[in-house]
Amino acid sequence: MTFNPDAHECSPGYYRITGIVRVPDPIGPGVHNIARLYHDQQDIRVCWHSTHVDPRIRYGCIVTIKGLLRKSAMPDEEAIPVDRLERVDKPVASLNVFQTIPPEWTSARLTAARAVNLWEALSRPFQHLLNAVLWDGGRLQRFISGPQALYDYPGSNFLNAVRSAEQAEQLTRGLSDVSPAIVIMAALLLHIGRADDYQRRADHYALSERGFWVGGQYTILEWLAVARTKVVVQDNQYLALVHAMIAAQAAPVERHSIEATILAVASKVAQAPLRQPAYFGGE
Repeated sequence: MTFNPDAHECSPGYYRITGIVRVPDPIGPGVHNIARLYHDQQDIRVCWHSTHVDPRIRYGCIVTIKGLLRKSAMPDEEAIPVDRLERVDKPVASLNVFQTIPPEWTSARLTAARAVNLWEALSRPFQHLLNAVLWDGGRLQRFISGPQALYDYPGSNFLNAVRSAEQAEQLTRGLSDVSPAIVIMAALLLHIGRADDYQRRADHYALSERGFWVGGQYTILEWLAVARTKVVVQDNQYLALVHAMIAAQAAPVERHSIEATILAVASKVAQAPLRQPAYFGGE
């Protein structure tokens, strides 16, 4: 999509860096930076001058543009001149994190679009919490591209996360005393925890040390605990979410909420054997 600085108020505001090059500035001292920025609404290249290399501005991080030049001031080149990029370390509640998945991370664009819709169905506190879990670009990429099990194809974990969450949401319809946000969130998180279970080798995946000793079901509880320190989620909602995740995996608990039961059923349906698609991505 062509970027229009005159309509900056309509831009997404936040982007994920999907490529960056730094070279000596050809017209003076300092560094000439060129970066590709991705959001589903805009895929653009920007450039800026800096006196030194900023190591915080790197591949996969979330940034915002500072100091846009007017169109009339822009030279005729592919990269748009800006004053600088500012890294955003604190998760933003208003950004749909699934809209920052670049095409090179997955060819399953339909699955990514379905994930965008699932995020929109969450409550604002859960949207913010999910963003905090997936704010790191490396973690998001591993979730998007990894397998759901050791011998599954790359991308199957993401596909099954979306399928499980959609199935769970469907099972909540017509049930007034059930929280769709809890079951959708729990379904996604159970798969996100597997992002670090496997490591990519030259031509295959292997079980990682974390996957061997800990496992995704406990990894996600660690990530959630850290994410919660960055956002505000009420205790009753957070505890209901964690309960649904634990109970759905048949852990020893005294009570099973209806959300946990729905999640367990949805997970079984979504985990039905999948035929590997013609291309990696699961569509």
